[in-house]
Amino acid sequence: MKKNISFEQAMARLDEIVSKLDSGESTLEESLGLYGEGAELIAFCEKTLEAAKLKIETLFPGER
Repeated sequence: MKKNISFEQAMARLDEIVSKLDSGESTLEESLGLYGEGAELIAFCEKTLEAAKLKIETLFPGER
């Protein structure tokens, strides 16, 4: 995964990966590589969303 990638770029790349995997045209080796890249991107997105959630909770404590 690239360094300094934005959340939006990560989501766009995940969409590309899902499309490639869904097409069934990738070899097993390519599919495994795409799967690994996707897993890294998902972890990055989850971490980014959690950080955003914490910032919002800090700005608006006690609200839900």
